Amino acid sequence: MRPGVLAMVLMVAGWLGPVGPAAAADYPENPLVAEAALFASRQGVMRFDASSDRPRWRALSDEQTFEPVWAGCRLLVGTSAGLVALGAGSGDLLWRRFADATVFSPTRDGEHAYAAGRDGVLRALTVEEGQVLWTRRFEGWIYPPALQAGMLVTGGQEGVLAGLDPATGAIRWRRDLGQELVYRPVAEGDSVYVTTFAGEVLAIDAASGAVRWRRREPVAVASPRAGNGRLYLPRFDGVLLVLDAATGQRLARRPLEDDLMAVHLDEEAVVATHADGRVVVLAPDDLAVRWEGELSGPPSVGVRLVEGSLLGVVGPESRLESRRLLSGERPAESTGSPVSACP
Repeated sequence: MRPGVLAMVLMVAGWLGPVGPAAAADYPENPLVAEAALFASRQGVMRFDASSDRPRWRALSDEQTFEPVWAGCRLLVGTSAGLVALGAGSGDLLWRRFADATVFSPTRDGEHAYAAGRDGVLRALTVEEGQVLWTRRFEGWIYPPALQAGMLVTGGQEGVLAGLDPATGAIRWRRDLGQELVYRPVAEGDSVYVTTFAGEVLAIDAASGAVRWRRREPVAVASPRAGNGRLYLPRFDGVLLVLDAATGQRLARRPLEDDLMAVHLDEEAVVATHADGRVVVLAPDDLAVRWEGELSGPPSVGVRLVEGSLLGVVGPESRLESRRLLSGERPAESTGSPVSACP
């Protein structure tokens, strides 16, 4: 894949995040909403708090940074100079590993993280110290894995999907797809879902690698967002699809513009962000338009819907912009551990 194409894929794929309450792992998400804060990553990482439209802190501003992953009071972030852990409260660099490689943001499962990169290496390491537990090399670059049914499932440039033992990195099965993956596999139920540059969308049994269903689109599709038994897939021509996750049957289709940069599934709505600042909020079942509007400028990352308000990071000064969509009282603050308690 050409570097420019990779950058575009990662921008569109920035909408991918946790697939729901049943998810056993934490996945990269951009922007990341964690309790009382929003973290945005592109050329560096920024933290915003609800009380201000300016970043509380910035880190790694001179590096290409990928989607952050929540890991308690720290963030795990892939960069053009390795994998880093940042303090969520301060933005301080806690550790850096693999500084000579471009590493994508990892999949986190409890105390362990699984990071892949352009160098074709999948690595298991500890979240606390970044201690490397095992490595596995593939042909061509490799994408962050999905963790499902006790299996790490990954693929990339080689066009082969592989299931690995999370404890040892041993390969348990391989499935030749015949074409390069667009981005990382996505877990939902007991399946993983992948898309290829040939326009194929495949449902794979995570335990065995068997193909449960496959369909082909006329243009390539970014990795899906999964939830409520549905897959939400943005095609590279700006068409958004909804598929039945169990069968692959198309449930809805909504033509959007080809500058579609991000899609998020938030609060029973689909939020589509365009590169020029236009935002469309859609119903999750039939993609009917609920709201359309514009931010004051081009966003740097996708827009999120949080407690009835759209939140977007706009402008060269990176300002947090909010648009209230729902009337009524703001919900009470979460009683969980707020990020503001992090040192």
